[in-house]
Amino acid sequence: MKYFVSADIHGYYDEWMKALDEQGFDINNENHKVIVCGDLFDRGRKPKEIISFILSNPHKFILIRGNHEDIMENMIIRNYPTTDDRSNGTFQTIKDLYPSWQIREFNLEKIAKITKLQEILDMCINYYETEHYVFVHSWIPIDEYNHTYDPNWRDAHLNAWKKARWYNPIMMYVDKLFVPNKTIVCGHYSASLFWNFIDPINNPQDIGSETKNLPFIRKEMIALDACTFYSNFVNVVVLED
Repeated sequence: MKYFVSADIHGYYDEWMKALDEQGFDINNENHKVIVCGDLFDRGRKPKEIISFILSNPHKFILIRGNHEDIMENMIIRNYPTTDDRSNGTFQTIKDLYPSWQIREFNLEKIAKITKLQEILDMCINYYETEHYVFVHSWIPIDEYNHTYDPNWRDAHLNAWKKARWYNPIMMYVDKLFVPNKTIVCGHYSASLFWNFIDPINNPQDIGSETKNLPFIRKEMIALDACTFYSNFVNVVVLED
């Protein structure tokens, strides 16, 4: 199987389509699948197009739950936006999906169903694993008490997964909290921060640069977040497994 993997699209449909096209993704090819390592929405203004694209062929997509999916779900359950929901673009996603929200009964659960946002959220899983790769949003759950690798991470409680979606993957990389004989593929932190961390002289931090946000690829991990809000492009890597 050939996997076209991206992360942190954040509502930037056109940039995602451009990246998939450049990498040769063919939605009609039975050996092609798309993996998104979390954070499909919030900030970009085309959530409708993303939902339509995914639901046109849902079997072609593997969606990993990101911290923004959790934020969205929390807002829907709460049925009102907080200041953070507004600053993160979460409530804007709702308004882009359902422009008439303000003149109807304010019911986020109903809006999520009408716009099929809930179908997307229901498709999201904590992780996806192949022979050589583990796909997550930020990292796998770890033994937080000892700050060590937890061999039982696959069976971690939902709350542990929610915490893991907020981990600093650079810290996990530095502390070598890897999955034995696997490569962790993640998003959440801009790839430019990884490049800057390992070589700050030749890679000054620049989250708005396309070249500085190219995928950070190592044997133990691949970091994909292109910080699209600033760089205006999406990373897509092609992995065969």
